[in-house]
Amino acid sequence: MNAKIWIEPTGKTLRLVWYYEGKRQRLSLGIPDNPIGRALAAKKMAEIKIDLESGYYDPTLLKYRPCKLGANPTQISAVQLFEKYLTHYQQQRSLTPGSVVKLNGIASKLQLFLGDIPANKVTESVATKAVAQWSESASNRTVKEYLYIIKGCWDWAKDKYSVADPNPWDDSLTRSRSRDNNRVPKQPKPFTIAEFQAIVSAFTNHPQYSHYTDFVLFLANSACRPGEAAGLRWKHLGADYATAWIGESISRRTQKGTKTGKARTIQLNPVLKQILISRYERLEPKPDDLVFPSPKGVAIDDHNFCNRAWKTILTSCHIEYRTPYNLRHSAISHALAQGANPIALAEQTGHDKRVLLSTYAHAIDREVLFVSINDRNLEDR
Repeated sequence: MNAKIWIEPTGKTLRLVWYYEGKRQRLSLGIPDNPIGRALAAKKMAEIKIDLESGYYDPTLLKYRPCKLGANPTQISAVQLFEKYLTHYQQQRSLTPGSVVKLNGIASKLQLFLGDIPANKVTESVATKAVAQWSESASNRTVKEYLYIIKGCWDWAKDKYSVADPNPWDDSLTRSRSRDNNRVPKQPKPFTIAEFQAIVSAFTNHPQYSHYTDFVLFLANSACRPGEAAGLRWKHLGADYATAWIGESISRRTQKGTKTGKARTIQLNPVLKQILISRYERLEPKPDDLVFPSPKGVAIDDHNFCNRAWKTILTSCHIEYRTPYNLRHSAISHALAQGANPIALAEQTGHDKRVLLSTYAHAIDREVLFVSINDRNLEDR
């Protein structure tokens, strides 16, 4: 492709003119029509011509415009850029109070480590130094989680504001991921069957917390996350109670999607089917009612449940404290130990298959690894 582009005077200043996809393009340069101005215009013209011919052309023209200050600026500080992204982020999503606090925390960190540096001056080197400072007071997991959001901010800003290209946060995020990949996964300690039976018995017989018995049984028999079980509604259950659609979650009584953002349908075992049938006959609920509401009939507050009911029950049973989320780990570990298919289990639990295998590899039965090729019974298979 041989792009044709030329300099054209407009009044006392210069502009560039060319065609892109059959449409006439104009770029006012705001520089005077004199020898120096024409030399600068020729430099800008060469940049656009190279991009047109190499496939790196920016149709928004932001890449070629002078960095603009004042009204509707394209050049703003890194902190101002993130604040604009924060406003956009909040408009696009229904955020929990905790998420808002997290985003404001990122803005504070950017203010601390970058100050008034313009967004287009945040190079890979600047980003690396900021992340190094940040890492002194935060875990790699936290830094990585926040880098995803900051990188998203710079990606969003690319055609709207003057920012460095390529994204200066890419390399820091890649290194953070690499550190996570090299880390040996922490093995969750599952509840034993005896411990679980003791927990269920204690809930069943507790004068104040027996209301939560079915909720606990559902967690241990389905490997659902606590928020997913708390957000389950009767309309989400199959007609014969053999399945449940998991696509909503409730945390701190705030409704949102699942952790992965993906819905799934899970199979329910006979224990859960009987629990649900009994609850339905006893409660006669409406389709939109929660399957496991709190004693007051509202969504279970996971924070209150954990700090009041759960801790009280584990203490009374003299069981080492682990969060209610550990019921999910326990269900997965025992299923794998009993020979469950890891791939099918990952689909049931909403896990990434690689994460499930790396986290729970210790629970998989290793006694039989390969079929004996000398087994005559295999000849006709």
